[in-house]
Amino acid sequence: MNQQQDQNALTGLAEGDSQAWRMFLEGVIPRLYGMLLKSWPNPSLAEELLQKTVFDAVRGRNTYDFQKGSAEEWIFGIARNNIRLEIRKRANRPGIDGDISIYLELLDTEPLPDEILEKSETAEIVRNALAGLDDKEQTVLKAKYLEELSAAQIAGRLEITEKAVHDLLYRARNSLRDRLKQLARSNIQE
Repeated sequence: MNQQQDQNALTGLAEGDSQAWRMFLEGVIPRLYGMLLKSWPNPSLAEELLQKTVFDAVRGRNTYDFQKGSAEEWIFGIARNNIRLEIRKRANRPGIDGDISIYLELLDTEPLPDEILEKSETAEIVRNALAGLDDKEQTVLKAKYLEELSAAQIAGRLEITEKAVHDLLYRARNSLRDRLKQLARSNIQE
């Protein structure tokens, strides 16, 4: 876009012209998402930051000054600010203690509840949750995540099929997640 087209487009954006916004966002969203995904390889967080960026742009549409740069540069600046804000927000969160990073990999389909992540004794809570699982669930989780064995290797060790290993891992992760939620609730109430 040249500067005149950019100014005309932003005039439409500033006036809330939905067609102008649609055209502008259709061109910029894929590149914005790509930039955000490079900063946060977690697709759901990249999507959240993208939504926040678009919302901030719509809300602050009157702050754009075409003499300072293009509309694309402006919205990318908003995205970079949102990345910096997210970094600061995460830096202020309490750190994870112990060797908890190993256990966090157990829940690769859903994150741990915020109540657990905010506790300083997180590693102990996860160890207690693991200890509360039945032996087969503990065995399969330890083999997969601590020993880093493949499903085929675990199947050979336990003398079961790979499908049975995947089913057992699924059930074990759900059991661990439920146990962690129970422990989180009981710790919050104490």
